[in-house]
Amino acid sequence: MKIIGVLHLKGLPGSPSNKFSLDDIIKLAQDDVNNLITGGVDGIIIENFGDVPFVKDNVSKRTVASFTTVVNNLSISEDVEVGINVLRNDAIAALSIAESTKSEFVRINILNNMMYTDQGIIEGKAHEVDSLKKTLSYKIQVYADVFVKHAVAPPGSNIQNHTKELVERTGADVVIITGDGTGQQINLDELMKVREIVPQGKLAIGSGINESNIKKYIGIADILIIGTHFKIDQDVSKPVDTESVKKIIGKLK
Repeated sequence: MKIIGVLHLKGLPGSPSNKFSLDDIIKLAQDDVNNLITGGVDGIIIENFGDVPFVKDNVSKRTVASFTTVVNNLSISEDVEVGINVLRNDAIAALSIAESTKSEFVRINILNNMMYTDQGIIEGKAHEVDSLKKTLSYKIQVYADVFVKHAVAPPGSNIQNHTKELVERTGADVVIITGDGTGQQINLDELMKVREIVPQGKLAIGSGINESNIKKYIGIADILIIGTHFKIDQDVSKPVDTESVKKIIGKLK
């Protein structure tokens, strides 16, 4: 089972929430990277988590430049996979940053269909994403959410249909299932429905993993993406705690 830790960047220059210089953002990010790697993660996904309120699907050029600068200035072991997630849902920017930083994958919260979010209605752009992927200098994997957290599906939607479309029609390499919000546990019934559809090796759980529940996902999920419960006091706004990382990953041994 692969474990991916989340690196939540502080608000980048240009964001209303920006409070730190780019150099300070890089330093804080490097501290978290070091703690995640020391704790034993297999990969790290980097998010502009501090850029609240989020832009819906077309972040500024300044954000793209700042995000790229941060990633290129981080020291990350070559055996640790790196992913990019540009929040809220700028898939084109994520792929562009990933290619520029030689990252292995991107996360796209809404790749197909549409969802009601706190940024309004967001529609997936699978065609544009797949078209760009074909022009890249190397293969970058797409991790795509189904019924992503902090969002509501349209009436009449069901998670099986959305999952089938992700697998069969959008070019998604990995499907991510989450709870309703950051750090919240997933619905086990929904997990099993998604598991029946997603090929082996391609299913990730993207929220709510902690020391007490991680063992029950062994043999079901292939990848675990962990953010909140790797932090001090399980507080998403605080730094990564190496001992928390070690304790959770240690449950798999």
